[in-house]
Amino acid sequence: MSYDDHPIDAAIPMTDEQKFVFDLKGWLLLPGLLGEDDVCAIRDHIQALRHDRDSLDPNDRYSLSGPAQILVDHPAIVSVLRGVLGGDRNDDCYGFRCENSFSMIRSEGEVGLEPHGGGLGVGVHAYSCQNGSIYSGLTRVAWELNPVRHGEGGTLVMSGSHKMNFPIPETHRGFDSPLFETYECPPGSAIIFSESVNHAGPLWKTKEHPRMAIFNCYSNADAQYHKLCLPQEVIEAMPPKRRTLFRGVWHHDFYRGVPNDYFSEENVAL
Repeated sequence: MSYDDHPIDAAIPMTDEQKFVFDLKGWLLLPGLLGEDDVCAIRDHIQALRHDRDSLDPNDRYSLSGPAQILVDHPAIVSVLRGVLGGDRNDDCYGFRCENSFSMIRSEGEVGLEPHGGGLGVGVHAYSCQNGSIYSGLTRVAWELNPVRHGEGGTLVMSGSHKMNFPIPETHRGFDSPLFETYECPPGSAIIFSESVNHAGPLWKTKEHPRMAIFNCYSNADAQYHKLCLPQEVIEAMPPKRRTLFRGVWHHDFYRGVPNDYFSEENVAL
């Protein structure tokens, strides 16, 4: 199966309302972005990653490959990432990078990560907003592949904690803090949040289906937090513009007199 580039003009700019909500809360919900066929294909893919990895082509044994590859630069996600991480360097090169990804299947009674994050904990990647310009130096996109009902185990987010100036009190460091917000959404939805916001993976409470999700993380083109550990062969199989999401983090080559707007064997962030 091939996965072509999304049209360059398919991603419309982030709206003023989205900017306001993201700055206020530290997260956005984008419901119903994927069609049923794509959702089913990606669900099957992460099931195979969990239970029958060897059945997949070697280049498809990752949450950034196979049918899930279309999530990496989905136009709706690109719209937000351009608004919180930086616009494209040119028509052929994104201004942000994808540096981490994992898939997750959580059954009834299983719990995820305890509350973590908040404020300046990610250093130079920390959230800031100056003169109407958002910088969310480490931004996570969680794609929900099964229905999520309110209070049944979707990601918890402590809205506003990406801008906090004081430590979280002990009384609010558990899953049961009333300061946490969550969401509900149909399959194929995405929640985008700053890694500077306090968040958690609570108990999954329904037996009807597991929580199935893919979590992709993005940074500014000139910075890196995670080691990606994605084989170069997987990147080389991607369309050209998508490959720029995995280039090295340097900004300019003064020897050659060119900016970092290309992908080559010498320019890989692995």
